[in-house]
Amino acid sequence: MEYKFKSILLVDDDRGTNFLHEHYLKEWEVTEKIYVAMNGKEAIDFLKDTPSFGADKLSLILLDINMPVMDGFEFLEAYEQLPVELQASIIVVMLTSSLHKKDMKRAQANKSLKGFIHKPLSKEEMKKIISQIKQLEHKV
Repeated sequence: MEYKFKSILLVDDDRGTNFLHEHYLKEWEVTEKIYVAMNGKEAIDFLKDTPSFGADKLSLILLDINMPVMDGFEFLEAYEQLPVELQASIIVVMLTSSLHKKDMKRAQANKSLKGFIHKPLSKEEMKKIISQIKQLEHKV
């Protein structure tokens, strides 16, 4: 793929899913840095401790919904409390196995989310994400 994110953060409590998605992302060469958080709290702590995530170039967060400690929607509530400058260079996409319509509606209503896709991540879905981001960049 012709687009590269500065870095990607996978937020999912399933080690097998993270392993698979890391493999795909490396194979597709869409970033040089991949980070993993096992729940929303780990992800928020990572973002607070790593202000360079997303600096200078867009970074991507692929976020699961159902996780222990802090789920995806709780993460989004905490994420929206982070400095606006940090949020400006981060794209958040929900990547979940949830088929509940209430989850999809709740996700669509959240201003921080730029997409809602089902696991596992596919090359076609990644191309769609990149296409949306290119459109966003042209508007800025």
